[in-house]
Amino acid sequence: MSSAEKEPADNAVAFIAQAAAVSPPAPEPGPATAPPAAAVEPSKSSPAVAAQDSAAAEGGPPDTGDAAMLEARREAETQRNAERDREIVEEFQYLLEKSQQLFSGLSDLPEIGSKYWQPHFQRTFEVYTKLWKFQSQHRVLLEKAEHYGLKRWEVGEIASKIGQLYYRYYLRT
Repeated sequence: MSSAEKEPADNAVAFIAQAAAVSPPAPEPGPATAPPAAAVEPSKSSPAVAAQDSAAAEGGPPDTGDAAMLEARREAETQRNAERDREIVEEFQYLLEKSQQLFSGLSDLPEIGSKYWQPHFQRTFEVYTKLWKFQSQHRVLLEKAEHYGLKRWEVGEIASKIGQLYYRYYLRT
């Protein structure tokens, strides 16, 4: 036999041996095809255990990378939320300060004869409207003691100033 005739036969034998090693043997027909009860592991039923087993089968530690990544995501989300909360409190403080400055500026305006009172009233109304809407939208956050600690009387004070603005505008028109 020549070497060319031997190669296909050797390749076929090698292929069959490789296929037999990779695939499990076919079950024999009959009632004994189910595995014995002792062969089934009850602890492998949960998805978390299956994920750990697959990670262990791959040679890696069970879910340590995923846990570290989740922890990093949580930390980043916490920092973003803290930054957002700080910005909300700063915006509220700015609006409150600005509204108080504009309101006190109204008393400096002369009672009669000034043509500059209307733009000042308009600006004061805008700031107080924005302040009222802002505190309404973010009331839960602003009431927390660790952020601002907004009290009920402070909300009433803002509402009172808006009422005074309307009254002063009414007196001028």
